[in-house]
Amino acid sequence: MHMLLGLIALLATVGFWVWRLQMAKRGLDVAVDVAKTLARAPRRLAFKYKLGKGGLDLIDDPREAAAIMMMQVALARGGPLTPLQGDIIEAEMREHFQYAPGEAEDLAAHAAWVCQTCPPAQETMTRLGKLIVNASQLGPKEVVDLDAMLVAVSEAEGLPTRAQLALLQVYRDLAGLKT
Repeated sequence: MHMLLGLIALLATVGFWVWRLQMAKRGLDVAVDVAKTLARAPRRLAFKYKLGKGGLDLIDDPREAAAIMMMQVALARGGPLTPLQGDIIEAEMREHFQYAPGEAEDLAAHAAWVCQTCPPAQETMTRLGKLIVNASQLGPKEVVDLDAMLVAVSEAEGLPTRAQLALLQVYRDLAGLKT
């Protein structure tokens, strides 16, 4: 009988300590979750800030701006982007941005996606052209190179249309380039 009571007491003691350890583990898990939430707070706040912006306001990389400008020039021909136009845009990005083929394809796809929600082409070219011209990391050579890239895209399917020439002129006026 004493052994039975001792065994029950031992099992009760072990059960009590197992329960206490589980409770401590749950408390530790909650503390880890709180720490992770606090660590992600700056990123979440930055994302919420960006949610207030939209479309072109989110673009701050000159390469991304240039890709969208090339896409706008290509789409100004009227109709959807042709495979030849897409190939030329990607080739220009590989050559001037030193991108791998996959990176150029991804940026071109992103630019096409952004162009679906852009304001009219003239306004888009003006806003992105200002970003390019005022970018501190770009010099005059890069500004002129972008003009050549835009011309190459506009001539992908033959002579540029009036709409394409108008977009080229918007950028040239912003960049101070003579035609």
